[in-house]
Amino acid sequence: MQVLLEQPAKLMDGGLRIEEVIDRANSSNATFYRKFATKSRFLVRVLDQLIDDARVRTADVCECARQALDAADGDRIRAVRELVITHFDAACSDRNATTRLLAHTLGPTAPRGGLQATYRHTDQLILAIFEVLFAKSGATLRKPLTKESFCVVLSALLEGFLIRRRVEPAAVPAELVAAAVLGVLNVAVDTEQRHEHIEDALTALAAAPALPTALPSEPRAALLSAARTEFTKRGYFMTGIEAIATEARVPLDKAKRIFPTKTQLILDALKPAYASLRLDIADDAAIGYDAVAIVHRHFVRCARLVAAERAFMDALMAAVAHDTYAEEDGLISIRRELDFPGLLVPILTEAQGTGVFADDQPPQELAALLTNTLLLRCFTRRSVDPDANAEFVSTLVLNGLRRR
Repeated sequence: MQVLLEQPAKLMDGGLRIEEVIDRANSSNATFYRKFATKSRFLVRVLDQLIDDARVRTADVCECARQALDAADGDRIRAVRELVITHFDAACSDRNATTRLLAHTLGPTAPRGGLQATYRHTDQLILAIFEVLFAKSGATLRKPLTKESFCVVLSALLEGFLIRRRVEPAAVPAELVAAAVLGVLNVAVDTEQRHEHIEDALTALAAAPALPTALPSEPRAALLSAARTEFTKRGYFMTGIEAIATEARVPLDKAKRIFPTKTQLILDALKPAYASLRLDIADDAAIGYDAVAIVHRHFVRCARLVAAERAFMDALMAAVAHDTYAEEDGLISIRRELDFPGLLVPILTEAQGTGVFADDQPPQELAALLTNTLLLRCFTRRSVDPDANAEFVSTLVLNGLRRR
């Protein structure tokens, strides 16, 4: 460790000589090789030591954040600035900077678990500070940032400053680092729970909306594509027809002639898939599949639809929830137009009549329960393969929980 930290240039001049390590330790060759067996094992232990040497306790970091917030009378800007200015110089000391860089230098040649654990620990420290600073504030992160990716952004920013400071200290004063961290927080954090996208905070970069000079060749398709983009970014409730029209480069008045409401956009996007599901069920029945097989095959198709049309299916669920408690006279009911549960009603009715399924509940209620269970599974298990989600729900609802 002494050789590496005090004279790191030796790595470029013939590498790390074990003889010098042994001399520095006042040891012997026999003792060294009895303890480590090979030089590669020794380097792994050195890497472990470098990583352990850089660890900071989460409790200590939280206490520092609390003290800074108290000293600033709850002013988060002052608290963040004070935290960075107070601790950045120490974090970028020659020893700490060299330790970090050496860990990266040795890391790729050694098992990576230790280095990855160090990054996870750093992310935990950043998240702990964030939670102290924004406790009880209702703060959320603007999309597409998550807690994990937010920590990655900040840790990468700080690590970049550390590397530059190692070479050119005067170019990286602590005040600059504090300003950069505050800039990231200002864009990333939303304390008003607007469910915004990070682009909504980029007011200085946003250009004035350009008035379209010519319609796209297929304005309906352009609007649907734009809606998919905007729903993915902001969700159903935070997306307006104006934003969709701007993204599609279709004048707002013309966009509203094609799609007066967001509901009609969703209908137009999903109706072909809905009609296909209806035909597929009819085909399965005509071919001669039994009711259990038809339900299972329908589940697979529905799960694949959710995965393929994630933006519009998410928007559909939000619209249906709103439609349920806030439907106004004269508006299209998306529940009637895209009645996904209704697709199963004829199959369930016939299966109840022939004794395949129990008939103690109305088929309409069973169809709603089956469909909603599948959709809930798909929406809450997005990373799971659609077919696996369909299989899980199909097995559960058709076979039940009892062991047979």
